[in-house]
Amino acid sequence: MRRLVILCLFLLVGCQALGQNASSLMLSNRLISIWESAKGHLNSADEVQPFQFVATKGDAISAHVLGGSTFHMTLQAADGTVIAQNINPLEATIPDDGIYTVLVQAAVATDYELSLIYMDRPNPADATPTPKPTAIVTPSATPPYYARLGTFIAALTDGQTPDGQFDAPEVQHVYTFIGKAGQYLGLRMDRVSGTVDPVIHVYTPTGDELASDDNSGGNRSALLRNIQLPVDGLYSIQAWGRGFAGSYHLVFNLGAELSTATPQFSPIATATASVDEILQPTIAPAQSGQPLLDHVPVSGVIERKGDFDRYPITVTHGQLITIGVRPDSSFKVKLELFDPEGLLLVSVTPANSNADGDALIPALLAAQSGTYVAFVTGESNSTGGYSISYGVGFSHSEIRRGETVADQLYNGNIQRPGLSEVWTLELNQNDVISAAASIGQGSLDPVLELIAPDGALVAMDDNGGGNRDAQIASALAPVGGRYHLRVTSVNASGRGSYTLVWRIISRPPTPTPAPGTVLMLSYDDSVPANTYQYYSFYGQADTQVEVRVMAQPGSPLDAVAALLAPDGSVVGQGDDEDNHINPRFTATLPSNGTYKVRVNGYLTSGAFMLTVNQLYSR
Repeated sequence: MRRLVILCLFLLVGCQALGQNASSLMLSNRLISIWESAKGHLNSADEVQPFQFVATKGDAISAHVLGGSTFHMTLQAADGTVIAQNINPLEATIPDDGIYTVLVQAAVATDYELSLIYMDRPNPADATPTPKPTAIVTPSATPPYYARLGTFIAALTDGQTPDGQFDAPEVQHVYTFIGKAGQYLGLRMDRVSGTVDPVIHVYTPTGDELASDDNSGGNRSALLRNIQLPVDGLYSIQAWGRGFAGSYHLVFNLGAELSTATPQFSPIATATASVDEILQPTIAPAQSGQPLLDHVPVSGVIERKGDFDRYPITVTHGQLITIGVRPDSSFKVKLELFDPEGLLLVSVTPANSNADGDALIPALLAAQSGTYVAFVTGESNSTGGYSISYGVGFSHSEIRRGETVADQLYNGNIQRPGLSEVWTLELNQNDVISAAASIGQGSLDPVLELIAPDGALVAMDDNGGGNRDAQIASALAPVGGRYHLRVTSVNASGRGSYTLVWRIISRPPTPTPAPGTVLMLSYDDSVPANTYQYYSFYGQADTQVEVRVMAQPGSPLDAVAALLAPDGSVVGQGDDEDNHINPRFTATLPSNGTYKVRVNGYLTSGAFMLTVNQLYSR
């Protein structure tokens, strides 16, 4: 079975402790903070998992492991000195400031969860329901604090454009630079190869987070612009690929002047239009037993012969669902679906699916409500990686094709059965539109859906245009915002090209023109239940910003968001706006500095997209 992917840290660690023998396998270091827990898997009694954390002299800490085995733990200092061992829980008083390592070893192969707490103080999460932004723990000057951020790569100077390579999942790279108070930092991280999903963080000389980003550069690239440095000193950059391997490219600029950014205004129809960028959703690593969400793909690995992964799916009576597994080229995958009573409904492989190498269960009608379970395994004891997804309707995965404007033709292509393509359009409340998807080459029998900003289906058509063409003759936009036109094929069985067009039939009186925007922060992430998460960006005084949190399609998240000033005070907050449950609010920043967006779910958890835009008048 796979290991759960979480944040880790690569530092050299000794093997003197834990009494491991010559055959012991020391795994890559992982990062854990006090008051946090981390899950993992040990494949044998010979494997040893190091967890590193920062502590100060006199801290009374306790480490505890839960799992299906007897565990052996050792606490050691940075030089390998053993502080405590052979105890679960392991309790100790930290002798000096520095970086410490907890080594975890099990008697047999098992999943486990390690928790690290202070014994001499209460958990701050229990003290108040609205905590201020999480403080960054800063260790002493020796060893350097950036060691907790990842593997040091290089020191940067203005204008450098280094390339990097993540050779394994969950690696973070650290770059440093000398900055002066008042200088402006510009930083961009692009994927070059592999499945890297760039994320960047910048830290001040004292270890406080100055700014971060995930997707502001477009096409999954991370981008920071006009980050004003508060003090002189050695700054650190953490480059991360969200747990995916591959190569990346950095662009680093440091100067005395602000860079210019052109605001983006709502699109206006022109004589011609083209959309070339194809935005693929991030395929996140999954854990067996994790429920699948509507049109949200996850990746997995069958590592040992005979292993299987299971994925629950919540289905309502009468729903059509489509499930697809795309295996690596050498993996002979088999997909099985069981109903809520445990009866096998269908078993498929790529050989009998006619889906261009996918194992596909197309357009299955649910005979009852409940939790269905999809099992993934390998035929003939084969092993390998795969991605799996399910969707309500005739597709299991989406290709995002980008923005559209009215009265323009767009060309699309459904390349494999079970896929859909999604186009976006901005509508005002009470706009009435029509839309059509006309067939081109291939066997595609298009189905066209208009989806509201909250994911609700507004209108759908199959053959309203005649000759297999889909046409939504008239649809009313219930709210203003970003809508989607989804094109699929009937019964998830066809493939081929098509053209898409939509038109405005009627529009209410023109409202105040929407302001222009410059993206300051963009994150795709998920938040567990009863948890606050924080996302940092740098803002200038008197800047007006819009904060928006959108639950991903199929996510049950009812998000709550707040904007926190550099001093921790709340300068804006939102819960249910625009006639739906997604937070959206504006605020004016009172001062220069690092702001944090706090996101949590109201009695819920799930995936979301966060954006912070700077607003400009036309």
